[in-house]
Amino acid sequence: MLKERKTSGGDAGESAALEQMLLATLEGEIASNRLVLPSLPEVALRVRELMGQADCSVAQLARIIGSDAALAARLIKVVNSSSYRGHKTIDNIQAAITRLGLQLVRSLVTQLALLQSLHGSGAETRRLSALSRHSMEVGAHCHAIAARYTTLNPEEALLAGLVHDIGKLPLLLRLRAAAAGPVDPAVAESLLLRLHGRVGAMVLQAWRFAPDMVAVADEHENLKRNPSGAVDYTDVVLLAHLLLHLRQGSQPQWTAQAAQAPALRKLSLTPQQLLADEDLALKIRSALERLAG
Repeated sequence: MLKERKTSGGDAGESAALEQMLLATLEGEIASNRLVLPSLPEVALRVRELMGQADCSVAQLARIIGSDAALAARLIKVVNSSSYRGHKTIDNIQAAITRLGLQLVRSLVTQLALLQSLHGSGAETRRLSALSRHSMEVGAHCHAIAARYTTLNPEEALLAGLVHDIGKLPLLLRLRAAAAGPVDPAVAESLLLRLHGRVGAMVLQAWRFAPDMVAVADEHENLKRNPSGAVDYTDVVLLAHLLLHLRQGSQPQWTAQAAQAPALRKLSLTPQQLLADEDLALKIRSALERLAG
């Protein structure tokens, strides 16, 4: 996760001026429906749209997924992994869909397409690579936490982890376009930290994600978040972040508030229990291996 750094008076002024300019630009583009948002890879959009239709069929889904050779190959690899492997090896998309089920295939295809989109070229390669690694780490933690402690769908929880920082994609591009020269790294990180939740919610709304996923992008850094009801996907992302920070010794403001986090209280857990849970650690490693494969 990007950390907000202390800046000198000059840096603070630069950050404030750039933030105001960026916010004004974004608000104007939003108002006129001109905000350029990243596109979810076409195959994932087509799969999600098809599955919204009452007459969706396995054969139709297989044709759409098969049109993207790289994504199809990764889906075959996933269905034959230790997590989903049956008595017979699967070697075609239609059989993979039959084994996994429609809802799981939708989630997996979206996950795999997102991982493809988190690779860039040129000046943004380093930042996108860091974003991709962090998203996979959080996604793996979300999958494990959901499976271990909740009744939520672990694959949807993994997807929540992958999309939680999606607002950083358009912001990285906008920062490069808005600045006359290279943006100071501390200024860029501060802006990303402040704005990526709002922009991420816009991205997921544009991709027609469900409201619970939009909330993940918008609220995943609010440790005091405490909606009524059971643990939801945003809570799981918060817990995934918390566990990462506890292990890495990063973000002291998070670890200091850990024991009071409503998401932890809902599950009657302590930070120490999360850290000491060996089964959880095994599940995290398994999910991360699958994502990195």
